[in-house]
Amino acid sequence: MSDIPRHYTTEFAANWDHLVQQTLSKTRECVMVEAVEGKEKSFSQFGAVEMQRVSQRAGQTRVTDVPTGKRWLRPYPLDTAAIFDEWDEAFLGEVVLPTSATVVAHANAYNRAVDRTIIESAIGTNYTGDSGLDPVVLPVGQTVRVGYVDSGADVNSGLTVAKLRQAKFILDNNEADDDGRYLAYTAKQLQDLLRSVEIGSYDYNDIKALVDGKVEKFMGFTFKRVSSLIMPIDDLTGVRTCVFWHKSGIKLADSGRTTHIDVRPDLSHALQIRSVAALGGTRTEEKKVGIIYCDEVL
Repeated sequence: MSDIPRHYTTEFAANWDHLVQQTLSKTRECVMVEAVEGKEKSFSQFGAVEMQRVSQRAGQTRVTDVPTGKRWLRPYPLDTAAIFDEWDEAFLGEVVLPTSATVVAHANAYNRAVDRTIIESAIGTNYTGDSGLDPVVLPVGQTVRVGYVDSGADVNSGLTVAKLRQAKFILDNNEADDDGRYLAYTAKQLQDLLRSVEIGSYDYNDIKALVDGKVEKFMGFTFKRVSSLIMPIDDLTGVRTCVFWHKSGIKLADSGRTTHIDVRPDLSHALQIRSVAALGGTRTEEKKVGIIYCDEVL
């Protein structure tokens, strides 16, 4: 019976497996989440004043103007949708229609969108002014150069302890609180740090980085490893933008995710699964946010 192999059957798994991807938001808990009623929300800001020495008795009162400002938070709508033909379920046979898998995939996409929104608002153009039309960018003084070294000529590098020290100095010099500092980076920067003698030394650092293969807290920062598909990179130079901030330095507008499952008579009664959300972000103050540039070509 030499033709028997022609009749061998193929078994198909009934369920669907998700391909590898970032499934959770890594940074949402690291920022201030705000509810926004309407298309935008403004925040009034109150600056610092200084005391003056009184040099004469019963002298003229000296009035000091307090610097104030406004920062604007504007959410924008997002969605993703999938359509299943009315015959898909029947023609799939023993393989289940991936409705549950689609909802999970939408949830994963929403979580990544949260991180992307936070990172974009941290490094991008924000808006201030009475009408929210005045652009404000992150100053150069809030960045750590790709070639930064403690001393000597610049040499391009990945994420180094020297760069972390400079990031810490920037926040310290701006009087940002010690608690609530975060740094978002990718797997390549983790690899850079794990190569560092200082990170792996018990004499220098009390975390077991070389045992666990991860860095959770170092130099006052809580580390958050974010997908390399989310963290910006210059494709021409291979320089990755990593972000450090204080929790109070970024606000996130998040409506939450809503998923609609409907039968569409206008599409021959196809099943539509559509998830929607509204997200937006802004820096509250440039002095609480910074960038570390890291070379990934090395």
